[in-house]
Amino acid sequence: MAAVTPEWLPGNVGGAVRIGGTVHRPTGPWTPAVHALLAYLGERLPLVPAVYGFDLDGREVLAYAEGKVEEVVNDAQLTGLVSWTRRFHEVVVGFAHPGPWRYFPIPGATFIGHNDLAAYNVCFDGDRLAGVFDWDLAGPTNALQELAFIAWNGVPMWADLPREEAARRLRLIADTYGGPGAQEILDAVVPRIELMIAGIADRAAAGDPGMRNLVAHGEQERDRATLAWLRPRIPGIAAALSP
Repeated sequence: MAAVTPEWLPGNVGGAVRIGGTVHRPTGPWTPAVHALLAYLGERLPLVPAVYGFDLDGREVLAYAEGKVEEVVNDAQLTGLVSWTRRFHEVVVGFAHPGPWRYFPIPGATFIGHNDLAAYNVCFDGDRLAGVFDWDLAGPTNALQELAFIAWNGVPMWADLPREEAARRLRLIADTYGGPGAQEILDAVVPRIELMIAGIADRAAAGDPGMRNLVAHGEQERDRATLAWLRPRIPGIAAALSP
């Protein structure tokens, strides 16, 4: 049998390799907590990657999710992701783990969330959600923070959309989830991204190689520039949300 050629997978954190039907990723102090979370979810929730253990290089080995990764999700895909997220949040409230977790502290955390739900971390079969991956940033969070990050990447808030379209997509997220309203989600987007920018710097300074990669690739500068562009647009989107 011919050897399977490893395929480096895209991503700024770095280090993930596909080998056949598996993904091999670097580990860290957070890995036991993430594996415990995935084991808990795997018995209760679809589309969560199975953990197969570790390879000879000490990397974790996970199931590879077959599907297409979209740059921007359409309405049906966004609805599927948010519906899955609602079910995930309902299931995960029964899980507890002391960590350590890789992600930085989120104020008002009420459960363990994914913390990086975005188009680049999910895949689709047509409009059907087919997989949710890259769980290494899982950790304590709450529904509003998770939805604010979905909005950042799923509306997407960084795109030059007409304010009416941005408002419509925010309503779609809020109505599908059935929790925080669209205005509340909008208000949470900028603080959520500011928290991420500060957290990347903190974890990079502490020696996390993945966060150092983000710094080296200019993630913080891009996000700061996008927030500077977004802030003056928020009142117009809010006005479009008003009845």
